[in-house]
Amino acid sequence: MSEQTKVNDRAKRIVPGLSDEEFVWGDVPLTKEEIRCLTLSKLKLEEGSRVLDIGAGSGGLTVECALLLGRGGPESEAEAKSECDRDIKDRGVKKCGTKSGEVVAVERDLEAVALVRSNLQRFNLQNVTLVEGKAPTALDGLGYFDRVIIGGSGGNLEKIIDRVFELMLPGGVVVLNCILLQTLAEALEALEKSGFSDINFIQAAISRSRKMGSGTALQPLNPVFIVSAVKGAG
Repeated sequence: MSEQTKVNDRAKRIVPGLSDEEFVWGDVPLTKEEIRCLTLSKLKLEEGSRVLDIGAGSGGLTVECALLLGRGGPESEAEAKSECDRDIKDRGVKKCGTKSGEVVAVERDLEAVALVRSNLQRFNLQNVTLVEGKAPTALDGLGYFDRVIIGGSGGNLEKIIDRVFELMLPGGVVVLNCILLQTLAEALEALEKSGFSDINFIQAAISRSRKMGSGTALQPLNPVFIVSAVKGAG
């Protein structure tokens, strides 16, 4: 199967859940397929959502969001202009005029940045802006968002959550993935302190089947906490 055929097949999909093997990721962490599906479920993307992915890693969630948001249909010229004017004023967007959404991926690690770029090219995505830098400083000047993913914080989780609250539109959803209990506790406290509401979390403990001799065994993945919260209407 040619690479172009693979790209065309990916574009036809209407649900998330790309296999891990479809990404280039090497030694940089990749959010596993099943965790990506659960994360996107909690994120509750909408048509035209503007998504910020902080600590994008290899770009797994960036790619999944961009593919889902890139399926918006065409608008009339009048609708496009009206929506564009509203977006520039209220959301601080740089690209507008269609129902397609936009993803901004922020990553500080140079190797990871290169992998995100490779995966964006691999999936032929045009609705993603890749920002190299460390949050929260790298978030300055990026505009406003209605959906935020926090996959890595570089030790600045509380400051990142405070800044995310400032950049989120009312009703926006933030989803945070972590493995450590200490990070979970820090996240829950920081979200509440910043003013988020509807704070919830789940633990996902996924096992995958694998052949073992003449039978089948289960191979567990690291359990992951998936935290979600909402910025109130005002």
